[in-house]
Amino acid sequence: MTKQYKKYNYQITTDPDFQNKRFGITPELNRQLESLYYEIEEKKNKKIIEKLTTLIVKHPTVPILKNYLSVAYNIQGNHKKGVEVNNWLLAEHPDYLFAKINQANVCIEKEEFAKVPLILGEAMELKELYPERDIFHLAEITGFFKVSIRYFAAIENLELAENRIEIMKELAPDHHDTQEAETYLFLLRLQNAALRIEEEEKKRISPKKAKLALTRNTKKDRPIFNHTEIEILYQYGLEIPHNILREIIALPRHSLIEDLEKILEDAVERYSWFKKLEYEEETQSFVLHAIFLLKEIKAEESLPKILSFLEFDDEFLENWLGGHITDTIWQCLFCLGINNTALFKPFLLKPGIDTYSKTAVSHTLCQIVLHHPERKEEILAIYTEIFKRFAKATIEDNIIDSDFLGLAICHTIDCQLPELLPVIKPLYEKQYVSLGITGNYKEVEIELGKLPAFNQKLNIQSIFELYTKVLDTWSGYNEDKNSDFNTSKIPQQAVSVKINRNDPCPCESGKKYKKCCGK
Repeated sequence: MTKQYKKYNYQITTDPDFQNKRFGITPELNRQLESLYYEIEEKKNKKIIEKLTTLIVKHPTVPILKNYLSVAYNIQGNHKKGVEVNNWLLAEHPDYLFAKINQANVCIEKEEFAKVPLILGEAMELKELYPERDIFHLAEITGFFKVSIRYFAAIENLELAENRIEIMKELAPDHHDTQEAETYLFLLRLQNAALRIEEEEKKRISPKKAKLALTRNTKKDRPIFNHTEIEILYQYGLEIPHNILREIIALPRHSLIEDLEKILEDAVERYSWFKKLEYEEETQSFVLHAIFLLKEIKAEESLPKILSFLEFDDEFLENWLGGHITDTIWQCLFCLGINNTALFKPFLLKPGIDTYSKTAVSHTLCQIVLHHPERKEEILAIYTEIFKRFAKATIEDNIIDSDFLGLAICHTIDCQLPELLPVIKPLYEKQYVSLGITGNYKEVEIELGKLPAFNQKLNIQSIFELYTKVLDTWSGYNEDKNSDFNTSKIPQQAVSVKINRNDPCPCESGKKYKKCCGK
């Protein structure tokens, strides 16, 4: 069935027979061509050369036969002969597109890049190469675009290559030429990404840490708690039995809150002592337990203490919270700050606060909008003030944080706050936003003008659900569950190997385990 449609300044057809009359292809030859297409792909088919030669003698005006012969030689490894046949094809049919494409590919392989525009046209546009034609077959389009992309990738012009791959994806997303053309861009994309990251690193603005944890070398005793049950939190990681958590949750509220806040103070006071020890999750997860328990009992009065804890430097927070700072802490802030969002704005505007502490707060604001749309204006006011203050700030103010601004803008996209565009734009004009996180202002404008592809509203979990999810989904806890095959039937020697968080990562990245695969 013929299928045509108008695109750009020419028509595209999928009718395989639309040039048969022009090239003198008879119905009988047409049937043979369908079979020959698959025969030339057979590398061991030595008879195909003789078969094609015979047909060329019989049908000298049909360029596709000579093209098939050139392809057949190349598939069988005789590239010199393939080039000779293609040159013969061009001499007899100088306007045959696939011969030009073949010749351009040879020049690219020989790194004779200057010759390619002489073959395919300076503009590298099909209509300019064939101004007299108004219709092209889809295979001609994809073949021409594919070699153009290969050429632009070879001369490292990623922009023009990307422009053409986008057109190919629009015209023929599943075509093998489109898929092959994309492979030409892999290396160049990686190189450009590396250069972009390097350039962004030069432009990145991060506040200097203002609140550093004490590094006293003296060991202090554990605090004296109102409830001795609290001491068990120093003996378990996230695999702590749920019945222990329930017993602690059932303790008198006022004295329990006092004890849990003492744990946060202990983490600060004895930070240096714990840091010198070899990290053990079972003995150094007490901070997480305390924060999650405060969330569970809805100790809203403890929010200032938790925010004060989050003001410390990144090394301190990494030691006590690790990946939780980005993945789970926002739930605690949500539950404890839902009725007191006024505390969040001054926190975000304090000098020297860590990027990911601020990001956890922004994540919280985003989720408040998604869970309580009626509070949109309230959160809008907070973001508006934050972005305005950042736009007016200077480096000396020590609050500008380009990564945080990028992540916060992503949150405003997640909860759809297009009203913020006027206060976001000046941040881009001052180059205060990490483009690698958000893209440029135009991209943000587009994203805020459409609904998100996915629902960004996240569940607020109980402490039991939260621990279970971490244990079930985080790397380091669930290797056995996610192993590629069941080893239970294979006799094995009992060996226990534990990688400590501060050890070099076994992947040989050169980083500590906690900052690499241990995340």
